[in-house]
Amino acid sequence: MLFQRSLNLALSAAAVGVTAQYCDLPASPQWASTPDAPLAQPMHNWTSLKDFTHVPYEGEHLVYGSIVNNGTYGSTNFGLFKNWSDMATASQNGMDNPTVAPTLFYFAPKSIWVLCYQWGPSAFSYRTSNDPTNANGWGAAQPLYTGGAAGAPYGPIDQTVIADDVNMYLFFAGDDGSIYRQSMPIGNFPGSFGNVSQTILTNTTENLFEAVQVYKLKGQTKWLMIVECEGAVGRYFRSFTAANLNGNFTELSGLESAPFAGKTNTKITWSEDISHGDLIRSTNDQTFEVDPCSLQMLFQGRANSTADYNDLPYRPGLITLQNPGPVQYGGGSSSSSSSSSTTLKTVTSTATSTPTTKATSTSHSTSHSSTHSSTHTETHRTWHRPSHTTTTTHTSEAAPTGYGPPHYTW
Repeated sequence: MLFQRSLNLALSAAAVGVTAQYCDLPASPQWASTPDAPLAQPMHNWTSLKDFTHVPYEGEHLVYGSIVNNGTYGSTNFGLFKNWSDMATASQNGMDNPTVAPTLFYFAPKSIWVLCYQWGPSAFSYRTSNDPTNANGWGAAQPLYTGGAAGAPYGPIDQTVIADDVNMYLFFAGDDGSIYRQSMPIGNFPGSFGNVSQTILTNTTENLFEAVQVYKLKGQTKWLMIVECEGAVGRYFRSFTAANLNGNFTELSGLESAPFAGKTNTKITWSEDISHGDLIRSTNDQTFEVDPCSLQMLFQGRANSTADYNDLPYRPGLITLQNPGPVQYGGGSSSSSSSSSTTLKTVTSTATSTPTTKATSTSHSTSHSSTHSSTHTETHRTWHRPSHTTTTTHTSEAAPTGYGPPHYTW
């Protein structure tokens, strides 16, 4: 019956000369945990695996991510694997030059692989390679963004990049209830977005926390943004859509009781968190295209633990969308729902300014404190993420030019 229905739709579309096929994202997604268990366990006595980025590579999965070793951050890639069930036995290859919270993609205009990340020589950095499977084959660190974030207590965090036909865009969070954006002509990339950013979404710290990701919806002139939030039960994602990458993002899926992806709509039992990860893309290039007709998400989840945030036992997990919109043909609508709970605001922040205003967040279970230490050597870097307490007073700081984020000592 499903085959016959698909065939009838295809024949109907062909009869009117329409070939583009797409699905809309549902406003109330339902996911299945596939499987309802972690995909892999840390090797090398690491504490956790987290912050995943994924691309299809020659018919296999290529995944990079952060690792934590007794509170100290680093990064790894996984050896190529064909099926998700094979991730458990794929090699985990530690990186000599860590690329924490990475974003991996192929930049087609210049035929080069790019790995963007945080906590390098600048607020955000990037490296390039001709062989993304070699964890230690990346070139020297280059500045991706050297500025701050207007209200961020610890500086910019969790970048992602994406391109349309004209521009390359940088999006990032600040653990401060804001999402930030900057752009450059696509011909100037790879390169630095400079030291100025625009605040495009604001809400409470809990409702717009971190791990922002942006994607092109296949077959449509529409872009999807997902943002990790802090809930009463655990971490979850909200979603927003826009008709263009430089436009207004408006809410599609809401807060913890009706999220894009969270404990309430995933049928998951092994984790309370649906946290930092990547939607499985249909391409590996700078467009970051995803197909809502067949959508999966690689995320970090964890068993219950009373450990400090830096020692939480995060593991990779996979969820699969169960209720995509019906298959349609032709161009997709670029309209998106409005949001009364998120304020669009434009401001700028520079790398050399140091605002003195303070923004006090409401109570949340895993907010950042300002306690932090780290070490740095020329050939290898280690980081410690700020520890978490029940409440904290956020002091806004901008990252000095050519330096790491505030509260990170190199």
